[in-house]
Amino acid sequence: MSSTPCEGNSMRAGSMTVVALAATALVGSLVSAPAIAEDGKVTLTILHNNDGESALLPQTSTVAGATLSSGSAAAFKTVMDRERKRAQGIPGNSVLSTYAGDSFLASNILICSEPSKANSTAPVWDAVAQQLIGYDVHALGNHEFDYGPDFLARYIKAYRSTDNKVDQPFISGNLNFSGSPTLSPLTVKGGVVDTASVADQKVIGSSAIYADPRTQERFGVVSAITPNLQTISSPLPVQVTTPDIDAAAATLQKQINALESQGVKRIILVSHLQSFLIDQQLIQRLRGVDVAVAGGGDDLLARPEIPNGVQLLPGSPNPVGSYPTIVRSRNGVDVPMVTTAGNYQYVGRIDVTFDANGRVESYNKKTSFPRRVVIQNDASTALGVADAVTPNAEVIAKVQSPLETGCLAAQKQPFAASQVVFNTQRGSATTPGVRTQETNGGNLVADAFMNAYGQRAAGAGLQPNSATNRVVAVTNGGDIRINSLPDTGAAGPISRAMTFSLLPFDNRLTVVQDMTATQLKEIFERSCAVGTSGGGQFLQVSGLRVTCSRSGTAQVVSNPTGNATAGTVTTPRTRVRTILLEDGTPLVQNGAPVATAPVVDVVTNSFTAGGGDNYPTLESATGKVNFGVSYEQALYDYLLTFPAVGGVPTVPSTDARYTSTVNTRFFWTS
Repeated sequence: MSSTPCEGNSMRAGSMTVVALAATALVGSLVSAPAIAEDGKVTLTILHNNDGESALLPQTSTVAGATLSSGSAAAFKTVMDRERKRAQGIPGNSVLSTYAGDSFLASNILICSEPSKANSTAPVWDAVAQQLIGYDVHALGNHEFDYGPDFLARYIKAYRSTDNKVDQPFISGNLNFSGSPTLSPLTVKGGVVDTASVADQKVIGSSAIYADPRTQERFGVVSAITPNLQTISSPLPVQVTTPDIDAAAATLQKQINALESQGVKRIILVSHLQSFLIDQQLIQRLRGVDVAVAGGGDDLLARPEIPNGVQLLPGSPNPVGSYPTIVRSRNGVDVPMVTTAGNYQYVGRIDVTFDANGRVESYNKKTSFPRRVVIQNDASTALGVADAVTPNAEVIAKVQSPLETGCLAAQKQPFAASQVVFNTQRGSATTPGVRTQETNGGNLVADAFMNAYGQRAAGAGLQPNSATNRVVAVTNGGDIRINSLPDTGAAGPISRAMTFSLLPFDNRLTVVQDMTATQLKEIFERSCAVGTSGGGQFLQVSGLRVTCSRSGTAQVVSNPTGNATAGTVTTPRTRVRTILLEDGTPLVQNGAPVATAPVVDVVTNSFTAGGGDNYPTLESATGKVNFGVSYEQALYDYLLTFPAVGGVPTVPSTDARYTSTVNTRFFWTS
């Protein structure tokens, strides 16, 4: 592909007034921007987003002293409708709107849809919002499986057209749905969903043919999900059919070839591989892809010729790449690849022209860039955001207002308080977090598991924690989600909305009984295999003291295959140096299991107990007992046990387990 040169952009970033005028001129000129196709050429506008992750309500940020509101499903729809109308106003131009995965996320908002409750009749709010926004094709992401296939099926069935049909296409080219009793009936025979003739409740496929209802032009859409799905979510019995990127490419190539054999020559890849770099690797292995839309990386791209003050949210970080990024495919074609940052903050738009053979010959540099979603208010006016919008009234009435006045209002009532701020952020090589090292927030959650064992062991037929029945608790950092508790970042009240946001998944407490010192060493070798930037498998602990060495060999585990949740260990491991029980009883010393060490019962969440985050030792362990209580409920119950201050259970600042710099349970050595 060779890009047709576009007229240079003469605008320069300067004062707010200049930027605002530039925004008005650029956005306002889109109606007639792409040239009308000639000589068998076809033009297409792709409108896209990814990683909305249930961020259905407005988000606020402070910019230059002003409180700016951005995002939300209602404002996003306003921007999407504006761009769709302008693109459809171009004679002969086709328009495709697509969602590149992670269309919902475990959170206090998703809790309002009752995802854990079988046969719930609560609205699936994400589906309601997305149907109002309007998409032609959805690609599946990893978070769609966080509550398992049954809730995903309920979410898909919530898309009902005006004639009460379930007809919204969902695709993924490397998933096998046949084992799921709830998703298999929704799959289309042959694997290709044709948007021109979608049968009721036959909406899941490996690929799609999109027929523009105005121009009748046809486009093929193929998709792939991360091969790591079974280690980071809960898809089973849905299976990932490709263990790595090479296998994914081979599978998608067959689907591309099949579409081309049906006369569909213009191919769009919509993938959810969790990394912009991995998406590029996939494109490099494929022939026949013309345009690519990526999801899962939450990557912010921008058009270099257009000032950031026109296309990006005020106060946003610098973009990580160009919109689009050009990637050379296996057959030597330059493929424009796009993605957006998530949370309904941007509508991506790329305008391309296909030649008579169905190959992209150019994209429009003036009109192809992300459209920011800024809500019109005093702050947007003060900041000179000329393209700020009024949120869509229908989405407010049918989604935002019912959430705010109903479920979310009830969640906001404080039930406890804390005199300390709990660090629950992910962390990085330079910032402590639950995925890198011990934190007071990790201690709190693990201690809540221990408290739940004390409260519920007898009812589950388990022995109490004692000198003859040793009990410890672990929890993976990846299932702890918000940056701090309280979520204000300051000591103060704690509400159920905060605990739901902190621990949002459908995780049930599980006891893995009689684990040996050898098994515990294997488990912590996996935990300590993280690099300095951390990883979701890193374990926060209660009842243990663990020391790991950075200089040891990190354990490597292969991706799972078939129905497995975890793979197999492929690299020897030597990072774990010591594991002690809280009273000093050694389980591992000098890197070796102690022969006389007692067996230990491990309380954890059901995701980790089942081998999630690629823990083969936990997946294969026997003697598992499920409490039935969610991990969020365990934290809620635990917070109620603290002494009252002013009538409210309050974590005191004097509790040594929860000081901001606590370091008593896990230690890294060089």
